[in-house]
Amino acid sequence: MSGFFFFFVIYLLFLFIIVVVGYFAQRMRERSYSGSPEDHISASELVVIVPFRNEETRIDVLLDSIRQLNYYPKEFIFVDDHSDDRSCEKINTLDAGIPYRVLHLPEGVQGKKAGIRHAIANSDASYLLTIDADVVLQADYFLTISRLSNADMYLMPAVMVAEKPLHHLFEVDLLLINAINTGLSGLARPIIASGANLLFSRKSFDKLDRLHTHAHMPSGDDIYLLRDYRIGKADVRLMSDPRTAVHTETPQSLKEFMHQRLRWVAKTGDVKDHLSTTLAILQAVLTVWFVALIVYYLVIGDPRNALVIFAAKTAVDMLAFLPFFNRVRRIRSWLFIPIYELIFPFYSLAILVMMYFFKPVWKGRKLEVNY
Repeated sequence: MSGFFFFFVIYLLFLFIIVVVGYFAQRMRERSYSGSPEDHISASELVVIVPFRNEETRIDVLLDSIRQLNYYPKEFIFVDDHSDDRSCEKINTLDAGIPYRVLHLPEGVQGKKAGIRHAIANSDASYLLTIDADVVLQADYFLTISRLSNADMYLMPAVMVAEKPLHHLFEVDLLLINAINTGLSGLARPIIASGANLLFSRKSFDKLDRLHTHAHMPSGDDIYLLRDYRIGKADVRLMSDPRTAVHTETPQSLKEFMHQRLRWVAKTGDVKDHLSTTLAILQAVLTVWFVALIVYYLVIGDPRNALVIFAAKTAVDMLAFLPFFNRVRRIRSWLFIPIYELIFPFYSLAILVMMYFFKPVWKGRKLEVNY
């Protein structure tokens, strides 16, 4: 049982420091982000950028939530990336009183990054917010944003909402990643960002954006911009407050989920963040160690100890991640952690194999991948 003991000592230290201590340290940080009223972000100086491509079947939820807002930003800019469906027609059903316009990328220019920068070049706001075309905004979302103090960047929650049992497993995967990212932010700095809910100042963007270093990747505006801001030693703040969250649906199939995760792995590897890489290696070692212990006890005919190891790790994970899941109001998905624990080793192996033989697709375009 010595292998079991050492595994849990290391795993508990890893989980307790990052997920528990880091989470509460981040909560303390967020209490200082409101500042004085004269230092608050002004919604009248905030432009929302919505890049889209063929979102006819998904954009209704965003448009409906925009109609229900109690407080509006300066403007919504929708950027069409050469759509050939009815996305633009649907956007133009927004009421005349809602501040919005639709821009179209010029011929020969494509991709989400190009769309965002095209919108920025055609706006004059002090703050810019990127969201996805399928998110839902809460009615008081912009009122909450207007209570934040000025900073170079805010990383805010993009919460996936599951509708089917399988989708809860997709949701758990993202929530666990975000919980670790939140803990890292409390202890040191965040390592991931979501372009589905990313707020940054125009001044800092003009100074720090280095598109030429990642123009080869058609997606990934979020994590690359975070890298640029980190290199520039900018004031980057993470928010876990559910009032600053946007909501979106999970991937609707296993294929869509795997494509999404492969894109994320490609971007993360290409960013070359040493902290992220170190954590990925540590997680891989712990996962292999955990699986090896279970396999060992099964091979020697001791399924009881194999079950004890699995149950103990699952219980530790559920307790450690409970505060974060409760914070983002996803307790129902938290209950799916035991099932996720069962499939995680197989899922990780599948990602490892596929990333060398399979090219992920984004909006009908294959990614140029550098793992």
